[in-house]
Amino acid sequence: MTLSKLTYRYLSIIFASIAFISNYCFEFSKKLDMERLMDKAVDFSSISFGFLLAVLALLLQNNSPALQRIIDNDKFQELIDFNKKSVIASAVLAIAAIIYIASRLYISTWVLLNKLSVRLVSDSICLSIFTFQLVQVILFLDLFYFIIKQKE
Repeated sequence: MTLSKLTYRYLSIIFASIAFISNYCFEFSKKLDMERLMDKAVDFSSISFGFLLAVLALLLQNNSPALQRIIDNDKFQELIDFNKKSVIASAVLAIAAIIYIASRLYISTWVLLNKLSVRLVSDSICLSIFTFQLVQVILFLDLFYFIIKQKE
């Protein structure tokens, strides 16, 4: 496996791990408005979820020469795999962000959520999921545009 393939395969996981560890060690989430960030994460993940599914539908249903060139490309299966991972990451991010917001709004008096370590872990998990999803979408778009730019 080449370095490029390894990078594409594990880059999202590496960045998500870095986000988790960095936040857990340095507590960046204390300086962020996490409720607002997670609110925006729901918006971002919902939009990217719809966009990625629309792209998938276009790829699978259209017979134009440009799209046929994408389908005939040897990287097409890789593109579909990235799309799948990105869609799943979008759904997971939306669910995690909604749970995060609901837990802060409705269960904020719960003793465990007020403990620093639980709050820090939940912040770190949400930031790592957000980072993972963001990198997945960027990698999908990078591969998509790489295939589009290839000559016939």
